[in-house]
Amino acid sequence: AFLVPVGWTGTWEMPARFRELIIIERKGWEAVETMIATLFGADPESSTGQTSVLPLLTASLKKAPLDDLPPWPQEVVLSGANKHGQKVLHSGNVVAALYGAEAARLSVSEPFPYDEYVLVLSGEVTLTSEAGQSQTFGAGDSFLVPKGWTGIWDMPGQYLEKIVVETAAWNAIEG
Repeated sequence: AFLVPVGWTGTWEMPARFRELIIIERKGWEAVETMIATLFGADPESSTGQTSVLPLLTASLKKAPLDDLPPWPQEVVLSGANKHGQKVLHSGNVVAALYGAEAARLSVSEPFPYDEYVLVLSGEVTLTSEAGQSQTFGAGDSFLVPKGWTGIWDMPGQYLEKIVVETAAWNAIEG
């Protein structure tokens, strides 16, 4: 996996047929005709100014050190450890970050604050909605947690994920 930042120019060679997952933040999507018309010109609102492709290779990301996060409030932790961390990899129109945690079962009773794309790098997570629908994801699986989701977030062992979130939504919550 990799992230192509706003303003990147170069040759995109596809020697064989392939599938890709593209995530574009809303403002970028609404402006797609303009971007095509201007041959993918740089967005002046990109906060990093980085125009080189950022590799997001699983093997490297699994080794990246995470910055400790404050403990969750006790009412959130149903069982397990209260130790987790993250590392922001890129912040432009979208934020790409790593998030890791020790085994824990968490109550997400406050609606999820933003849409979050998740790629599980290691471990396993089971999400159980308030309606009782459970879905389990393991290394290599990806999913989208929609804004407003509530339920149980269960990580039965050490867990690591790569996430992508729209920057404005991230900054409103994470600061």
